[in-house]
Amino acid sequence: METIIPLPITIGNLLSESEYRIPIYQRNYAWGVAEVTQLIQDVADYAKENQNDNYYVGTLVVFPHESENYYETIDGQQRTTTLTIIACSICHNYVNGLPWYKSVNISFDYRDRSNETLRAIYRNGSTHLNLEQVSTEIMSVYNCVWNIIEKECKNRSLSVSDFIDYLFSKVIILRVSVPSDTDLNHYFEIMNSRGEQLEQHEIVKALLMSILRNTPEAMRVFSLIWDACSNMGRYVQMNISKSIRGYFFKDNGIDDVEDDFDTLSTNLASADWRLSKEEKSLTDLFKDDLQQVQYTKPWEEQSQDKEQPEYFGSVISFSNFLLHVLKVIYPNNENVVLDDKKLISIFSACYKAASDKDVKDFIMKLLKIRYLFDKYVIKRKFEKWGLKQIKLSGKDQMYYGSTFRKIDNEEENFEKDVIMLQAMFHVSLPSQIYKHWLSAVLLYAYHTTNITSSDFSNYLWSLAKSYMLDRYLAKEDSVHSFEEIIYYNYKHRLPQNDSNNIDWSNINIDIVEKVGEKVENFVFNFYDFILWKEQKTPDFEFAYRTSVEHFYPQHPIDNKLIEFEYLHSFGNLCLVSNSMNSKFSNSLPAAKYSNFGTDRKVLSTYSVKLQNMMQSMRDHDKWDENKIKSEADEAKSLLMKYLCQ
Repeated sequence: METIIPLPITIGNLLSESEYRIPIYQRNYAWGVAEVTQLIQDVADYAKENQNDNYYVGTLVVFPHESENYYETIDGQQRTTTLTIIACSICHNYVNGLPWYKSVNISFDYRDRSNETLRAIYRNGSTHLNLEQVSTEIMSVYNCVWNIIEKECKNRSLSVSDFIDYLFSKVIILRVSVPSDTDLNHYFEIMNSRGEQLEQHEIVKALLMSILRNTPEAMRVFSLIWDACSNMGRYVQMNISKSIRGYFFKDNGIDDVEDDFDTLSTNLASADWRLSKEEKSLTDLFKDDLQQVQYTKPWEEQSQDKEQPEYFGSVISFSNFLLHVLKVIYPNNENVVLDDKKLISIFSACYKAASDKDVKDFIMKLLKIRYLFDKYVIKRKFEKWGLKQIKLSGKDQMYYGSTFRKIDNEEENFEKDVIMLQAMFHVSLPSQIYKHWLSAVLLYAYHTTNITSSDFSNYLWSLAKSYMLDRYLAKEDSVHSFEEIIYYNYKHRLPQNDSNNIDWSNINIDIVEKVGEKVENFVFNFYDFILWKEQKTPDFEFAYRTSVEHFYPQHPIDNKLIEFEYLHSFGNLCLVSNSMNSKFSNSLPAAKYSNFGTDRKVLSTYSVKLQNMMQSMRDHDKWDENKIKSEADEAKSLLMKYLCQ
């Protein structure tokens, strides 16, 4: 039997020294903005904090075809393809390029679109292929990669050149070559049905429970609460069986939260809830299997009133949620950062010398904050953002109703503002980590009683203005960190800077040719919120529009260029989805309107700014330098009006 020895290779060597083929049995390239952003953030973090150390990005499992001199890729094709796309983007956007990167060294068996698209972005930096020839998945990632690199480097005060050097010289992938006699079909089947490793939050759970090891009853109550909180797709009440829900939540088990662990544990014991009921021997499990008894988690129980809990799209994973909980509990602890890669080390530091009481206190605060999260943080359902809480009907039946009471139309409008503002924050940063706005929301909800939609809306609006004035539009010497913004805003409900600290060049892109500065997505979304308020656009929804589109293209098909300062002016820019960016390609504004601006249903999916651009083309049949200047001036005027309110 051959010994399998993983070979560590740099990303630079991975992309330049061998040929890799993706077999037909592999799925298509499927990574999106969130996965790519996470990869770039991970590399940027290590490039900034551990620049002298290697960063191991994962494994690449291959089958060597020595006679034909290539590797068949069995596992790792998503990451390898993404790294190839990143390299192509750097070649065409980085001022020094990548002189060593001579060709694309991966290919797909029997997938001509993917191959043609990779070759096109390597050669040209974009593709002139028609839509039938383009892999939209690859192009979507390519169109956003450079912006993500610039943004993440800027956020960490890390130079792009240092990021690139670290990526190709210090980031390591472990290439594992399977033995030559391996049955690949069998191996692939086993690999894709293998059990998952323990997630970091499961390890954290074990660490905290070990502190309670001398009190088994407490361990079981802790575990029950943790498991209920960990299912982010359902409201936490529905993750606890109906028979005991009332001990955790008041008002028939739907409202407010018990805050004392020992009281909860005592009440459960007095109710003759047998905490040990799930403890079964292996023999018992086999017996029950023979009797065809199916075990369920608490939230899978069929309750007597046949509750039908709904599933909602959460804005965050449980691991990330745990870090936000720590941010609320320990707001002044600088070691608590919103990076779930460090989840275990952060919890280990916070609870290094923890007592039973500390752990009990944490789990009750976790339950409380999870309850507040369900009630006051937006959820996604049927492609719509919503804000609902569990309510009780006259027949003691649970249902999902508006978080805020509909007293009058004004109050309803405030609730809509709350939803739109949260959605604006959320889509501006699609990755799971560094959602500082969510920490701000949870901090506000945790320390505020009797929250009304008007007060909540005002708080979110003041936070949004702080993002603009204290960070994204601020002069270089007036920029504040997100932590400074959140905690100052929470106390004072106003920005630290005023309109005198605005640097309007921040709303333009590439002010100096080849510098590569960009407008933050939040600025576009903030402006869309203003336009939505001004124009009362009822069908508009914030969505993941992550590509900055030049309405008059940078490389027009007719080669008729406009002046640099107008081309990259805010008046000529808008946010679009990655797929729409590919469809627009290098078409002139008239063609964009003709092909994609006449269908009202399609038009409603665009940002409000893009809708207005399309409307202008319809009304005036031109998009020139004068029109761009007019749009930019109007934007500045509106921004100033709302920022000074």
